[in-house]
Amino acid sequence: MQRGVWPSRFITLLILVSVCLMSGVASAKDSVATLSKRLRDASDFRVRTQAALALGVSKSESAVKPLCKGLEDSNTTVRAASAAGLGRLKLGGKSCLEKRLKDERSSAVKSSIKRALSNLEEDDGPTITKSTEIYVSIGKATDKTGRKSGDVDSIVRKTLSKAAAGMSGYAVAPESETASEAKKLLSKYPKAKAFYLSPKVQKPDYSGGNLTIRFEIAIFTYPGKALKGMVPVKLTQQDVSSGDTSAESELIKMAAERAMEKFSKNVGRID
Repeated sequence: MQRGVWPSRFITLLILVSVCLMSGVASAKDSVATLSKRLRDASDFRVRTQAALALGVSKSESAVKPLCKGLEDSNTTVRAASAAGLGRLKLGGKSCLEKRLKDERSSAVKSSIKRALSNLEEDDGPTITKSTEIYVSIGKATDKTGRKSGDVDSIVRKTLSKAAAGMSGYAVAPESETASEAKKLLSKYPKAKAFYLSPKVQKPDYSGGNLTIRFEIAIFTYPGKALKGMVPVKLTQQDVSSGDTSAESELIKMAAERAMEKFSKNVGRID
């Protein structure tokens, strides 16, 4: 057997074993930047494989780009692990997975890519149809909380997407959708009004033993992105100790849900 190349029947087994070994370990010890460098530069494909899997449990959106790059690795095991990482991360990468699927020759890697795409599609809102009235694209959250990169954005994106997907007549744009793709898609559905929502979470305020979260959504046209308005939300929870990230997360979710409700009630007034 050629050194550094494993038969495809061992790829799935290697990934499963590596996940058991790496989950909650490598991601806790290594930064996304360190893992990205290993995935890109390590000479041993096993190290690159472990880095890809660790990035998949990093909960950081910044892991998407290196994992997409990992799909182009010369080793099939690394490519399969990179796809698995994107599928587990669920923070983007749909377009690079679809692109790689067209060029991939390994059946094992193709299977890993298809599973990843399936995982990502589970979080997507309903596909735009003739009955769609409002089409929303959700941008990356501006995070002023000082928390770990990607944590707050993940909470906000999932909450807003779920809230919008549950509203009658709403559809959520894929995270990876480009402006040109949106323009082409929306030309087929002229009755749908499209908006780009840009969320922002301010630094938590723990004054007086209470936790206050200030959240807002800037509303833009889509894909043109002309500013149309703001939706501010302020929520306070009493008797919260400073630095309680669990309480922060719950309040951020509630604020995001409230903001989407306010947006839906006023969207008809937006030109």
